[in-house]
Amino acid sequence: MSAVPTAPRTPAWSRRVLLLAGTVGASTLAGLATLAPAHGVEDGEHLRAARHEAARKPRAAAEAEQLWPESFLTRPETREGFDVDALHPWQEENARFVIAVVKGHELGREAAVITLITAIVESWLYNYEPAVDLDSGGLFQQRPSMGWGTAAEVRHKQRAIKAFLGVGEHSEAPGLLQVVPDHQHWEPGAAAQAVQASAHPWRYAQQVAAAEELWDRFATGTDPFTD
Repeated sequence: MSAVPTAPRTPAWSRRVLLLAGTVGASTLAGLATLAPAHGVEDGEHLRAARHEAARKPRAAAEAEQLWPESFLTRPETREGFDVDALHPWQEENARFVIAVVKGHELGREAAVITLITAIVESWLYNYEPAVDLDSGGLFQQRPSMGWGTAAEVRHKQRAIKAFLGVGEHSEAPGLLQVVPDHQHWEPGAAAQAVQASAHPWRYAQQVAAAEELWDRFATGTDPFTD
């Protein structure tokens, strides 16, 4: 599993690719401006269509850049640490929703903390859309090929949380209640690792304090969510 943030549903272009897309579009358009139609009206239509497509590319790149700013693409938080005092609204919403779903299944603080630290490590509490580590995606970087559900289901927040908890009928992978039925007595980071089987097991324990702070901030004002 990879510790990568989640984000809007748009291709995971890098800053370099975005700039390249704009450059290619501009150069293509400049080249087309020097062409003359050789076959009458039909070629003229093709030329206009080509010009339109060339002009569209930089606009598409610009639109993508607005959704994927450089600060997100470079993901400095993976180096600097998760800051509960600098949450993006998406992160706060996702933290509250994790707590709501946990409460909805009549699970308590311990299960919520384990779930929150996993979402922090795996996606920085973003519902991450593109596959990053092989076919992984969503809040917990769950992999469809490992039985966590379809590509759409691992990115569906409620189903992803239920799968992690082990209460999602769509998931074949064992969740928290199957792997660690006595999770209340486990160190939270160890319980998260037992479910995730990450190549970087120590990362979960590092986020316990942040997850506990999120619970303390939002649990009282968050109603249980049930379907």
